Amino acid sequence: MVLAPTLVSCAPGQRADQSETLSEVKPMIRSAVDDIEAMFPEASVRASDNLDELSSCARPKDDSHDGEWRLSEMRWIDLSGGRNQAQLLDDIKNHMAAEGWAPGDNHFTNGVDQLELAHTDLGYIFLSFDEWKPNALTVNAMSDCYYLPDHEYASDFQ
Repeated sequence: MVLAPTLVSCAPGQRADQSETLSEVKPMIRSAVDDIEAMFPEASVRASDNLDELSSCARPKDDSHDGEWRLSEMRWIDLSGGRNQAQLLDDIKNHMAAEGWAPGDNHFTNGVDQLELAHTDLGYIFLSFDEWKPNALTVNAMSDCYYLPDHEYASDFQ
C-alpha cells in the first residue's frame, strides 16, 4: 500500500494569530537600531517618513501570505569623512554581538560595503553604504513576517 502525501492547507483561518509575537519583536528591533545610531554621536541621522511602518509581506500568486505583515524601519546615518567602511561595519558587528545579533546568511551579500545582522528572535538589520554617498550608512531594519488576522490591528504598530 502506498500513501500519497497530504497537502497542508494554509487557509487564513487555520493560522495562529502572531500579533503578540510581533509586539514583542518591535522594541527589540528599535533598541538595536538605536544602539547602532548611538555609536556615532557626532553624526546626523535621518529617519524614514514611515517610522515603524507595518508593511504587507510580498504576496505570492497563491495568496498564501495574505494577512502577513512585518515591521520595517529605515535610517540614514551621515558620518564624517575618512571612515573605513569595512572597519566600521566590523565594529558594528562586534558591538551588536553582545545583544544576540550575528552576521546573517540571507541573500544580502556581506562584504566591504554592506552587512546583514540577524537575531534569533527573527529580526534583521541590513547595513550598507551607497557608492554615490560613501559617508552615509543606510540602516534598514525589519522583522520576519507575522500573520495578523485582524488587519485593523495594523494601525497599532504605526
